[in-house]
Amino acid sequence: MAVNNVVHVNECGLPLNAINWLETHHQSKAFERKQMIHDLQLQHGSFVVDAGCGPGLWTPLLAQAIGQEGHILGVDISPEALVTAQRRSVHRSYRRQVQYKRAYLENLPIEYGAADTIFSANVSQYLSDPVATFAAMGRYLTPGGRLIIKDIDFGTMRFQAVDPSLQSHVFHAREKWEKERIEQGYSFEDSWVGSKLAGYLRAAGYEDVQEKTYHVVRRFPLPLNFRNYVQGIAEWFVCEGAPFLANEDVTKWLQCFFSPTENVFNMDTFLFEETEFVVSGSWHAPTSRFYIDMPKEVASLEESLLVVPV
Repeated sequence: MAVNNVVHVNECGLPLNAINWLETHHQSKAFERKQMIHDLQLQHGSFVVDAGCGPGLWTPLLAQAIGQEGHILGVDISPEALVTAQRRSVHRSYRRQVQYKRAYLENLPIEYGAADTIFSANVSQYLSDPVATFAAMGRYLTPGGRLIIKDIDFGTMRFQAVDPSLQSHVFHAREKWEKERIEQGYSFEDSWVGSKLAGYLRAAGYEDVQEKTYHVVRRFPLPLNFRNYVQGIAEWFVCEGAPFLANEDVTKWLQCFFSPTENVFNMDTFLFEETEFVVSGSWHAPTSRFYIDMPKEVASLEESLLVVPV
């Protein structure tokens, strides 16, 4: 999901929810993300909602999975992200299969019971009440339709060649800050959400909840896009003033990733690993068919830019 108004920026001014960041992140994990979509076994010809689609990075993978007879609706709250997604699709083979609209996850611009699958990647970490949001999304699924949530869990992240004690201090400080930052005027965030998703889906009323994990591992030498991804994450861990870290720890941490001569990327022992979670559940609760019209939500957008003619 791309956020229109960036709430926080890290130490070097890189907004981790900006479009360029999302593209770098996506490219750096292209192999794993292709495998994730393959493993979902989406039905050919089905209707998929990409909820929190951002700049449309998952659209090619989803389109390939459902075939030319399938359709995709990409939904996001950021006009900039949606326009980027639309422009990205103009010359692609899937251009007539996809539409992009601005809406919130709880109020999708489709009929209840219309979607075969709702897919949402790297969005749940920003939901202050994920159970309520997931339950609201279920109304838009066909009986037996699936909600699929993909997200990270930084409790699984490790950097070999970085002092374990320093890593522990930085990670615990960030986790503590995320529990308190909303009281300081920042938006909600839970970067440890991945391992909680299965429980959230069950609490929201989904059945046959399944969890699949993907172990992301990169070793020396790192591809440039993955190096940029890791640097962005490293900065993000100590953004917003890092109130629960000593200044000395912040300096040491950033030196690990940005020192011209001693950064960890130059060490042949460097190893990065994290686990990403893909969790799905089936919706069987009865829903009346009712169309949610959102003229106020889309009025600021030029529909001609966001809807592909068929």
